[in-house]
Amino acid sequence: MKIRISLRLYFFASIVLVSSLMAIGFSLLSANYFIDGLDKGLKGIMLELSKTTEVEDGHPKTIVGFNVASRWEDLPEIIQSRFDPSIEVGVLYKEEDKASMFTLPENLFFVLNYPSPEGEPRYISRIMLEENRPKIEDNIQPATQMLRIAITGLAAIALFSFFLIMLMKKIAKPIESLRNWAKSLNHSNLQKTPPDFTYNELNTLATIIRSSLISAHDSLTREQQFLSYASHELRTPISVVRSNVELLNRLNEKTPLTEKQQLTVQRIERAVLTMSDLTNTLLWLSRRDEQQIESEPVNLSEEINTLCGELDYLLSGKKVKLLINTDDENSIINTEATSCHIVLTNLIRNAYQHTQGGVVHITQHGSRVTVMNSNNTYSTEHIAMGYGLGLQLSEKIIKRYGWGYNIYDTPERYEVVVDFG
Repeated sequence: MKIRISLRLYFFASIVLVSSLMAIGFSLLSANYFIDGLDKGLKGIMLELSKTTEVEDGHPKTIVGFNVASRWEDLPEIIQSRFDPSIEVGVLYKEEDKASMFTLPENLFFVLNYPSPEGEPRYISRIMLEENRPKIEDNIQPATQMLRIAITGLAAIALFSFFLIMLMKKIAKPIESLRNWAKSLNHSNLQKTPPDFTYNELNTLATIIRSSLISAHDSLTREQQFLSYASHELRTPISVVRSNVELLNRLNEKTPLTEKQQLTVQRIERAVLTMSDLTNTLLWLSRRDEQQIESEPVNLSEEINTLCGELDYLLSGKKVKLLINTDDENSIINTEATSCHIVLTNLIRNAYQHTQGGVVHITQHGSRVTVMNSNNTYSTEHIAMGYGLGLQLSEKIIKRYGWGYNIYDTPERYEVVVDFG
């Protein structure tokens, strides 16, 4: 199962991460600017010494810790060993000794090449050794300093996270209210004005949600009314056609019709029966929400055998083998009779209609019914076996009652399994 990320957690983690990175970045930038400022200040002093100090070859001078010489060879040996003599004019060179990037440097070495006002070469160097620094008893160790900095940083992040959580709670509360309100919407409270969700954007979103649901509800109501009216109005002409077909069959007993006329009447009779079943199904679906029908005993074995006999005309003229296996001793179940009848009628009808040559096998055991049809002959057009309007309507009824439902569709067969339990 895919784990979905919480928007609240994602927002919180993102803000904390971005703020931490910004704090670390600005801290490093500040430290770099501080060190760069010290270097520039040191360079300024060295430049002034190069302008004001008179030195001769072989006689360097030391002024307030700075060594000034006219030749590279007159510089301290440690400076000569650490730097290349071909240093550029006016560029301050620095080297430092430190254990890691998070500790203070132990030793610092500087050198600058800058000519005097008369154009004579001047080499100014500065050596800062840890052993020469003044010892202060109250001086804090570097490790302690870094620990304090880390603790201060973590405390700042924790304080920022606390205020961020409080801010998120203030913002999330109306959003959660909007979510709960949207989940509670139904046809009875949909017409009520949405409550105030504090923020204008959330109020606008609530209005959009309510308008969309009202539109969908109105469309569904119109669709149900149309199905109800259309199904009801179609019953009358269908009844008229059925009555006239029965009248033709009676007249046929006195004045026999020709073979073609009899085939025509049979086609009309089959079409009328199909239309009657579909009309009843549509009418039942459109009115089912208004009805409260209790379950009653249904004999699935008798129901299946009766329906197979009534729909036998659909196999007339086809090379179809019909197999019916029912469990007479375990066939009575408690369910909604009308819906069960409609589902079985549509499943068997679809199997009969879409099998041109092959086998239709109907099996019943307890509340479980299996309708399987396999074709030995195929038309040039691709028609999925078992597919039809009746099957779609049956799926709606099955989902409404929560019955077990499975379809197994292969090139050789089409099988539908329904569990009315």
